[in-house]
Amino acid sequence: MRCAAPRDPNWQSHPDALARASGALGLLGQATGYPNLEAAIADCHWVIMFSADVRDFGPDLVDVSVASAWAVERLRNDAHAKVAFVFGSERHGLSRDEAARGHLLASIPGQPAYHSLNLSQAVMIAAWELRKQLLDKHREPLAQPETRDRQSEGGQHSPGDQRNEGGRPLRFAAPPLGEPATAQAFEALIEHLEDAATAVGFLDPQHPKMLMPRLRRLFMRSELRAEEVDLLRGLCSAIMNPRRRVGKRQS
Repeated sequence: MRCAAPRDPNWQSHPDALARASGALGLLGQATGYPNLEAAIADCHWVIMFSADVRDFGPDLVDVSVASAWAVERLRNDAHAKVAFVFGSERHGLSRDEAARGHLLASIPGQPAYHSLNLSQAVMIAAWELRKQLLDKHREPLAQPETRDRQSEGGQHSPGDQRNEGGRPLRFAAPPLGEPATAQAFEALIEHLEDAATAVGFLDPQHPKMLMPRLRRLFMRSELRAEEVDLLRGLCSAIMNPRRRVGKRQS
């Protein structure tokens, strides 16, 4: 558990915190504080924001069950990946800029007239749903890339072979290679993209419109790997240094 920008610097020892921990003082003691949200999720590879409100130009909106399944899939693909579930404050929730930092925007379906939940209730429901899916031992394994028509002896298809209605083996794209990019690396890329777009006149700082939120959403959906972030930042550097490009062509 991580707490970003706590109002009380001694929040872990606050009487209310101790009382509401209800015997889970060990977990409370293991929680860590951070100066802001950016620092709290800097080392996370996948980020799911929770909000009761739909945000324009924000991440794709899903319910808590889909968000948990999405997180479990990524944890199964990479046991070392870090997935963050982010909740806003009790009073104000998440701002639009904060919500935009997530790969997904998750909600807990409820009665439209009073769909907003208390923070503790929202965390409890999300934790329960995630735990349920993590403990589900009956889920089918992830489909593996098919490179040929696999058959066992006797001409029978192997158990892992998946086929379409015509009997032909399905072809799956290979999973992306390399470590997923952290939130910190992704934010650095967004800043670099903004600088490059400004340098070539594609972005007018006086009238930015929704260019950067649209680009952020585009790249969030792409689920960039660390090496892909480095590639894009190299492209941004080349865009911002035309003399360097000319020198390379002449040489």
